[in-house]
Amino acid sequence: MKKKILVLVVILLQVLIANCQNNPKDFSILKGPYLGQKPPEDKPEIFAPGIVSTDFFNHSSVCISSDGSEIYWSMAPIDTPDRIYFTKRINNVWTRPGIISFTQTEDGGGPVLSPDGKKMFFNSNRPIVTGGKRRERIWYVERTLKGWGEPYCLSDEINGEHLHWQVSVDNKGNLYFGSERIGTKGQDDVFIAELINGKYLKPYSMGAEINSEEQEGCPYIAPNGSYLIFSRDGLWISYKQKNGLWTNSKNMGDNFKGAICPYVSPDEKYIFYLNMNLQSSDIYWVSAKVIEELRPKD
Repeated sequence: MKKKILVLVVILLQVLIANCQNNPKDFSILKGPYLGQKPPEDKPEIFAPGIVSTDFFNHSSVCISSDGSEIYWSMAPIDTPDRIYFTKRINNVWTRPGIISFTQTEDGGGPVLSPDGKKMFFNSNRPIVTGGKRRERIWYVERTLKGWGEPYCLSDEINGEHLHWQVSVDNKGNLYFGSERIGTKGQDDVFIAELINGKYLKPYSMGAEINSEEQEGCPYIAPNGSYLIFSRDGLWISYKQKNGLWTNSKNMGDNFKGAICPYVSPDEKYIFYLNMNLQSSDIYWVSAKVIEELRPKD
């Protein structure tokens, strides 16, 4: 028993030392794009170890403002519930990560910014009313002159059925998400809810080019709607053709085995994701050039 306790203590000390080494006390040293991290090339790397990717649990992927000055993600530090965190670049220096103003417990579905940065969507198990029933729903919050406003729950057209996993939004405001709701072609499918005249229409499962009898989910839609990345035992990609139809989806390769929750940086240089094959909740990033390499030639 004493030997087991000693081993546990040693492991804990190693974790603490690693955190101290990777998590600088002086955040004034974090300057430049992407928290001053060295950009990856063809090999995936952990993003911002000890700063964004930590030993905490239930990380979401990240989302980044269009000018690259804000980074958001959700996680659950030890013995605390999921919340949304952020860091900002002010005068080229990144702030220490903090909890965003509106977040509550169980906001662990991963924040996603609209392409214009005016709205943030996220999944949460918070109740709609105080004392109400807790279950997973999609919420959104709008940016104001003073910061982020109060969150609102989307309509029953979206939230009437649960399990939305990752959400993504295009320039038109259309929402894409994974769900096991009625209308799936197998297990979970990628659904789209179109925004028409300020209201969301009933979500529908995307076509057989994307969905199958397997489990699809965690979509990322390009802001201009030109391609869609989603998870199905790794990451797959489909492209919008000139005729408005989608190409048959393609597997994105060995780099993305076990990957979920894809996100492409606003400058389209990097793909961020989580990896379910590894015993960690780290966020990885890698060059996004594969998107153009797989794009069909006209």
